[in-house]
Amino acid sequence: MEMLQIVLLAIVQGITEFLPISSQSHLILMSKFFGMRDQGLGFDIALHAGSLLAILIYYRREISQVLYLSNEGKNYIKLIIIGSIPLPIVALGLMDFVSINLRSIESIALMTIIFAAILYVADVRKKVGYNNLESISVYIITFIGLMQALAIVPGVSRSGIVITAALLVNFSREDSVKIAFLLSIPAIFMASVYQSAQLYSIGDYKIFSEHLLGATLSFIASYLTIHFFIITINKISFTPYVIYRLLLGFVLLGI
Repeated sequence: MEMLQIVLLAIVQGITEFLPISSQSHLILMSKFFGMRDQGLGFDIALHAGSLLAILIYYRREISQVLYLSNEGKNYIKLIIIGSIPLPIVALGLMDFVSINLRSIESIALMTIIFAAILYVADVRKKVGYNNLESISVYIITFIGLMQALAIVPGVSRSGIVITAALLVNFSREDSVKIAFLLSIPAIFMASVYQSAQLYSIGDYKIFSEHLLGATLSFIASYLTIHFFIITINKISFTPYVIYRLLLGFVLLGI
């Protein structure tokens, strides 16, 4: 790949992975509109690996709670394990169908618009009391996990659908974002390990160096985005992201 393509894709991944606007959609659309050749699954995974490292470092306190098996950490473990089960099951069963039928610009546009509207409703609806991570139930975790499985469809946004699900079951904005980030850890980790093993078996170190550069740039952009998202979400709500998704969706439909 050209250096410009590596830099652009890494920055876009880092920014969009944690915002509820669908990183997968942006990566696909960049390839289509800028005439870039498909970066391939391997490079996508490298970019996600950079994002994963950013999550682990930013949420190092929560990760340490998990490692030391504190009461808080046990709740995180329950969330991560149970909430992560539906996604790989659905992906294994439907990924071929999604890849063939749901990666068009029209499909991405519709998913972008539909799930923007759902996020808006979940965010602005009146809530009577809030749930919290200390008392999260298996039923709520399962619901959030099932909703996360919709993220295999480009345009849905994994972080966006998890945040939406958490808001629908009365979590605060801040806790909804934390849930979305924590649930991203196992999915990205397993995919990254698998793809890394494939890259080493190929032995193409030029490809590996491109992936390493992409992962590094993605890490930097991801960390900065996480920090910005966390410190601003209670001030500005999710409405700016909803508006962006709606505008993007309608522009794409008009192309």
